Amino acid sequence: MSTRDFPFSHKINAERFGDATKTLVVEPEAAALKKIAKDYGLADLKSLKAELTIAPWKKAGARVSGKISAHIVQRCVVSLEDFDTVLEDEVDRTFEAVARKTRRPRDLNADGEIEIELESLDPPDVMIDGVIDLGAVICEQLALSIDPFPRKPGAAFEAPQEETEADDAETPSPFAALAKLKPQGEA
Repeated sequence: MSTRDFPFSHKINAERFGDATKTLVVEPEAAALKKIAKDYGLADLKSLKAELTIAPWKKAGARVSGKISAHIVQRCVVSLEDFDTVLEDEVDRTFEAVARKTRRPRDLNADGEIEIELESLDPPDVMIDGVIDLGAVICEQLALSIDPFPRKPGAAFEAPQEETEADDAETPSPFAALAKLKPQGEA
């Protein structure tokens, strides 16, 4: 996960906490909210707040868990009107320590690949030199929570009325118009 991929960054050094558990509240400023809204196709992002707990995990890793809440404004795909939505989602991510020089997790198989069991929890993210970008975690969780096809409450799609035979009789065929352009005597 690179900070270049996310519109907001809030880095912490998890190694400083040692064996202690720390709770943080992260709230992006107005400029960051505008950038996040633009990058994620929102009409507006009125507020974004993350209450996260960072705890030790395994030997040199960290676990980030907590709650993210956001007040967003989206455009309805049916009525094209803007409407407000409040999102709340849980975060539970683990980070594994990786040395800056190798940039490779320690648990690799003989081919240098990470083996993932489909039935297990998500594999840990990479934490280089003890640094975790909580902004990237927040942005990623927010992006996963946003409805890609938002519908304003009460908005209903009305299909266009089908044409009846009476309508067809009154509407000239486009081919009839072309037939009039055809010179006389051609077959």
